Amino acid sequence: MSTVADRIRVLIEDQGPITFARFMEEALYGEGGYYSRETLNIGVDGDFITGSSYSPLFAKATARTLFRLGEALGRPADFLEVGYGNGLHLRGLAEISDPPLPGTLMGWDRVQRPLPTRIQAIADLDDVERGQLEGMVFSYELFDALPVHRLIGLGEGRVGEMLVGVDPDGSFAWSEEEISDSGLADLFADECELLEPGQIADLSPQWRPLYRQMADKLGRGFLVTCDYGFRRRQLLDRRVRFHGTLACYRQQRVHRNPLLDVGEQDLTAHVDFTVLMEEGEAQGLETVALTRQAAWLTSSGIFEGLAEADQSERLEAITLLDPAAMGGEIRVLVQARDLNVGEVLDTSYLL
Repeated sequence: MSTVADRIRVLIEDQGPITFARFMEEALYGEGGYYSRETLNIGVDGDFITGSSYSPLFAKATARTLFRLGEALGRPADFLEVGYGNGLHLRGLAEISDPPLPGTLMGWDRVQRPLPTRIQAIADLDDVERGQLEGMVFSYELFDALPVHRLIGLGEGRVGEMLVGVDPDGSFAWSEEEISDSGLADLFADECELLEPGQIADLSPQWRPLYRQMADKLGRGFLVTCDYGFRRRQLLDRRVRFHGTLACYRQQRVHRNPLLDVGEQDLTAHVDFTVLMEEGEAQGLETVALTRQAAWLTSSGIFEGLAEADQSERLEAITLLDPAAMGGEIRVLVQARDLNVGEVLDTSYLL
């Protein structure tokens, strides 16, 4: 039976070197790819951990925000999670029982995995009409898993691209070529001069259209995006990210060679939050904050009820809020439409 790597080799033999975006697409989402498996290997015993699936406390904080959001909207707040992964965050929301969330819970993912009957599985995002959702559209580590092009500075504002080919021994190898699509230069928004010769930028043309699609579904409420990333100038800072941000995760270990263990490891790259903010504002959203996970969870009331929590829950809270780990490394972009934000969030924590 052919493997993911075998199929990519055949593709390269037929077409010549391919963009890394195509390579990443096949490795993650192609037949037998990392995210196409029946079981997604997330958790303390898996390849990586996400905050939204690590502890029920994350779902409890989300639920508190939804209750307050419903009061501000004057109706039950609905919730749509885009890219729900293994569904643990949605399951946590569905299990809230004292009282239960009154709004509709929905989930969409490119790879559909089973969800409890309480949650409405969305087969296609286009099934949600424009402005239909009043409540919250949410994602966690969605955008960092979208395929990226590996663009490389050539000097004098010119940009090339790192493609993937196959060596005579059958191993995958990089080659520096001309940019595969002149439109990719638009991802820099006229800031190509930020790249020094040899500097790599991992950027995805899929970030903007997916965020636009999510913003389009929101009538009133929040669009909340949790992910690894920076504003553009920080993302392209040659002093700390000269070699790009592409990372590979397997068995709780991180390395930088995506050409190994193809289909057997997670591949991610940091997100350009400038693109998301600009697109949201172009769709009529107000930027409330670009903050860190710890600040978002605090403003969402994660500390409420912790005084009566057992030791394990308190330790989970420390992990979620740890500024040296996901509490500080995960950024949260909060944008809103037709909402008095102060009625829902303690915005003093978001500054």
